Formats: sequence, C-alpha cells, structure tokens
Amino acid sequence: MENIVKETSLLERTGVFDEDSKRRFELRLTYNGMKGKKILVVGINPASNNIQVFDNTTNYLLNNLGVMGYSEIVVWNMFAEICVKLKPGQTIDNAENIEYLKGLLKEKFDAVLIGWGNTFIGNKKVQEVKQQVYELLKPFTKITYELIDNDKKYAGLRNIHPLFAGQRFSGQWKLRKYEFPKEEKTQKKEKDHANI
Repeated sequence: MENIVKETSLLERTGVFDEDSKRRFELRLTYNGMKGKKILVVGINPASNNIQVFDNTTNYLLNNLGVMGYSEIVVWNMFAEICVKLKPGQTIDNAENIEYLKGLLKEKFDAVLIGWGNTFIGNKKVQEVKQQVYELLKPFTKITYELIDNDKKYAGLRNIHPLFAGQRFSGQWKLRKYEFPKEEKTQKKEKDHANI
C-alpha cells in the first residue's frame, strides 16, 4: 500500500472533584500531540463523576470544538453538584466553585464559551451566580462567545447549551461574540442612592 497516512491522537481526560466525588470543579479534555487552541466552556452542572464515560454534552463538545481547532477543552460549570438534572435546592453553597473559576481564569485561553443554556430563568440564586461569572469574565469580553449555527437558523437564541446545539446543528457550530447583559437602570439607581 502506497500513500497511506496514519494519524493517532491521545485524548487525556482529567477531572477535579471534592473528596466525596459529589462535586466536580473541572473537566479537562486534551488531545495530546495536537497543536491547537484552548477554550473554557461555562456550563450549568456536571452530570457524572466518571471521567471514563462521556455524556452527550461532552461528546458534542469534543466532536464540534475539536474540528474547530480546539485541542484543549476545559469545562467549568456554574454549579459543581454532580447530578443528571440540577434542582433549585442544589444551588445554595457555591463559594468554593466560584473560587475555582478565579484560579482557572489565570490560565491563558483563546476563547471562553458561555454554554449554560436557558434553564432556571428567574431563579434568584442562578441569576446571582451568573452575575458573579459576568464580573469575573469582564477582562475577557473580547474572547467570550456563545454558540450559533452556520445557517443562523437559531440566531435568535442566546446562551445555547452544547447539548441543544449538538442535537440541532452538530457539525455546524460557529462562535458568536457574547453580549454581556447591561446593568438595569433600577439597580444602578439603587447603587447610586446607596452611595449618597
């Protein structure tokens, strides 16, 4: 056989957990031997404490971001509790997880992807954590993105979760500049009055 090419890539998977493996602070997926970019994906919560088994979200991240040139994918979730579906009661103590994000942001990333989806709209605790994340990401606004499809069929959606994107437009992922929410006038007025 002539003109054959053999390619091998080794996927290294690293998870960072608490002592009981009930909370995961980071999942790092690295294609060793591949030069590429590094991306931080901000999700909602981890679904498993087994780094040997990939859920659908992780598979979609690998299959789509890898093709886009990302050889290192770091997943951090707004809430560290490991569960299939996060419940509002599991969003109480999050200080350790936010501290972990502060440490992660000291690394150099080529992109940050907001992929927490649109669950828990109106939940005060979730909104509070999103606000904390926005504050920490302010220095990274130029490299913060969200998912969109090539055909822009889903252009009206914001904060698209990778699972939704994988099910609806896998192989068509594109990154769109993330628009950070503007501070509401009422909140600004309350702060101004507090400073008088």
